Amino acid sequence: MTIRVRGKSFQVDFVQGGQRYRKDYKTYQDASEAEVKAKARLLEGLDPFPRQGIVTESVGKTFGESSEEVWNLEWSKGKSANKTRSRLSLVQVDIGRDTLLTDITTDRLDQYTIELEREGNSGATINRKISIVSKVLKHAYRREELERMPFVPRQGEPPTRFRWYTEDEQRTILEACRENKHEEFFILMAVLFDTGMRISEALDLTLDNTDFDKNLITLHYGETKNNDARSIPMTKRVVRLLSQVQTNDQYFTMNYNQANEEWVQVRSRIGMGKGDGIHSIRHTFCSRLSQKGTDMRVIQELAGHKDLSTTQRYTHLNSETLKTHIDKLEACADNDDLIV
Repeated sequence: MTIRVRGKSFQVDFVQGGQRYRKDYKTYQDASEAEVKAKARLLEGLDPFPRQGIVTESVGKTFGESSEEVWNLEWSKGKSANKTRSRLSLVQVDIGRDTLLTDITTDRLDQYTIELEREGNSGATINRKISIVSKVLKHAYRREELERMPFVPRQGEPPTRFRWYTEDEQRTILEACRENKHEEFFILMAVLFDTGMRISEALDLTLDNTDFDKNLITLHYGETKNNDARSIPMTKRVVRLLSQVQTNDQYFTMNYNQANEEWVQVRSRIGMGKGDGIHSIRHTFCSRLSQKGTDMRVIQELAGHKDLSTTQRYTHLNSETLKTHIDKLEACADNDDLIV
């Protein structure tokens, strides 16, 4: 329920069972008392207000109803369903499950953005929450349950810190994983370095995904972030490591939180900071291939990037590789006699 200031009066306004109920009172105290009584009448199965002086009207869908439809149709089938469900629940509380879609105006979205900023949310977090609202509104608009789409604000986000590990850092990380005396975590990290899989893809790896006759890992449709299938050839190290795992089906028994806890311990032991995440191992896989001259479209296929522009971020080369190429200019022309 909501109490709104309406000119010189205070209005109790809420939706129940597809009906909107509104009633004005002279003072905020009167409205507050009426709100309490209305809640009590609802619990008894009665109309929240006496019929005299109340305004009711048929209304469209609420944010809660429409967002649950989107969840059942799309989000629940995604690879990150658990994270999306958690984020959706937060947004439903923020916006209000009983809030009418028609009440989610540009002004309301602007205010929501300001509220999130004041709470200390980053630009990326704000955008993720706003995207959920936008997706719900677009769903309703396509189904003609909403006459028009409000403008959806977006936050500017700082450039992502692009971190990848050198050969020495990779060895240091794997040595620290070995010292952690958790064999499964060591194998997981080594497999990530040599396959470039997302950690969620690796943790869900089963016998059905591996073909040791062809030395191939195949991630099937619906098992990746973008739901596309892809195959990754296994290095000799990956073949040896996965062959050692005792499993009836799934290779790894730990979940993401357990793997992340292990990573934090390893990171702390070798003096890395919070900016050093497990996902940087995926960056490393792509960077190593790029530095070895692998075609961008091949890297795109191996990494499972939907857009080539994502892969092209890995065209950077390390300083030693750059120096090697610049040194080749020395032999291009003998101009030393012209240099004073």
